[in-house]
Amino acid sequence: MSDTPEPRERRRVVGLTVDGITAAAVALVDEHGLDALSMRKLGTALGCEAMSIYKHVPDKESLLDLMVGACYDETSPAEPTAPWDERIRHTAGELRRVALDHPHLLPRMVTRPPTTPAVLNRIDGLLAAAREAGATDDEAVRWFWLFVNLTSGALLAETTALVQEPSSLIDGEALHDCPVLTELGASLAACDFGAEYRVSVEVLIERLRR
Repeated sequence: MSDTPEPRERRRVVGLTVDGITAAAVALVDEHGLDALSMRKLGTALGCEAMSIYKHVPDKESLLDLMVGACYDETSPAEPTAPWDERIRHTAGELRRVALDHPHLLPRMVTRPPTTPAVLNRIDGLLAAAREAGATDDEAVRWFWLFVNLTSGALLAETTALVQEPSSLIDGEALHDCPVLTELGASLAACDFGAEYRVSVEVLIERLRR
């Protein structure tokens, strides 16, 4: 009969897309952490069976790459006519904003190969800024990796503090032979990550001015 309803599962997966799957996966990890990601749980969030997801995404690793790409897509490019130092500050600020929006995904973001147009565009912009500042090609490449190492390390430290319980390492017998760490431990734990990040970016910019 023409008016017979379609099976329930078939109705649920109508409109399932790669972008929709990716967005749901990012939302799942944002709320519950990376360990909570599974095709079964993602299917529950999307209202479909896990096998329906595999018709669009071949495996979990591919899904994670899509999620990383989606996060980088949230960054906005620097204004191309802005001074080179302002473009660097903008890019660094966008990276921090996205890292804080998706702290559970940052470890994947800093370890996956740069393949999406957004990531490649940001890399190109940083190298162009270094050149405009007067760096040679070799200096620009070395400076770029310095930027990556410094910003990645700073953001990993900040997001780790967000998603994990505060460490008890600054207390107890482990500090018995560490008098300076014992004295400064409270100050270390009270780090203003945002302020320190901005200072680090300025150090990177000053490196190009030399």
